[in-house]
Amino acid sequence: MRGAIRNFIEATTPYRVCDAVDDGVSAVRKAMGSICDVVLLNFMQPQDNLVTASLLRSKVPSVKIVGFSTLSTDENQSSPATAFDAVLTKQDGLSKLVETLKALMPKSPRA
Repeated sequence: MRGAIRNFIEATTPYRVCDAVDDGVSAVRKAMGSICDVVLLNFMQPQDNLVTASLLRSKVPSVKIVGFSTLSTDENQSSPATAFDAVLTKQDGLSKLVETLKALMPKSPRA
């Protein structure tokens, strides 16, 4: 599923997504070692993702961090404290994700 989401974003937008990984440590390593515009984090383990988002924010501040949650976005808003640029529910779908990325990065990263 992660690969399909990544492929969709890269096929329909100018943004590059960091490689799909299984854990936070790998996400930070991949983001530090690649040129990417966005990291998508699944909230399967919320505590780990809060730590991962904070590490990403400190190590790769230019990367946008979007979380996916099963909670409504009202219950799990993005904030500087969590280091997420946006938090969406999985039910929001890919069109909402693309809309959110365009709002976060109005200028094409490769313009």
